[in-house]
Amino acid sequence: MTLNEIASLIPAEYRREILQTNMISQAIANTADPSMYYLLNIWQTYVDPANKIDVGCGLCREQILNNYRGIQETLVTLEKQSQLLASL
Repeated sequence: MTLNEIASLIPAEYRREILQTNMISQAIANTADPSMYYLLNIWQTYVDPANKIDVGCGLCREQILNNYRGIQETLVTLEKQSQLLASL
């Protein structure tokens, strides 16, 4: 699956919220971090619903956070495209 395909699985309203709040940069791969909890829920619900995420697994949280960091620029591009389409 490409970065664009992964990023496009996340609904526009969630992409927008993640970007506006700078959630990816602020998140810490910790179960007590609200940003990380939100990102985990989005990942579980839209990107990989077939696999249950073990929130107690530090390596799992770190991997998902790294995945978000990898798709962040793609999320920005998709949001720009969305805004451009909305302005037409």
